Amino acid sequence: MGAVKLPVIAAGGIVDAEGVAAALALGAVGIQVGTAYLSCREASTSAIPGAALRELLRAFPLATAAIAALRAKAESQGSGEFSPLWAGQGWRGCRELGAAALTLELARLTPRRAR
Repeated sequence: MGAVKLPVIAAGGIVDAEGVAAALALGAVGIQVGTAYLSCREASTSAIPGAALRELLRAFPLATAAIAALRAKAESQGSGEFSPLWAGQGWRGCRELGAAALTLELARLTPRRAR
């Protein structure tokens, strides 16, 4: 704490309430969570990539546009073989539940000052 004079928003690898609490304890004034919401029922990720998220992550940043047609065709046929999954290092901690339930879980251990 006190290493910088600007407010810090923690991001990366935060997928549960313990991660939120740890980041706040280290001095963050806010938390940005992304990957944890990929498995939520309300996410725009289809069921195919959502299920595959737990099995395999491949990073091909330039391939997304190149395989768009293949992805659309494959997913329309129930295959996730061409579905890129961009996720952070905490993807193993993702769970399938509603976004509201996840948000409440993330806030569970959050100190009063951050709410």
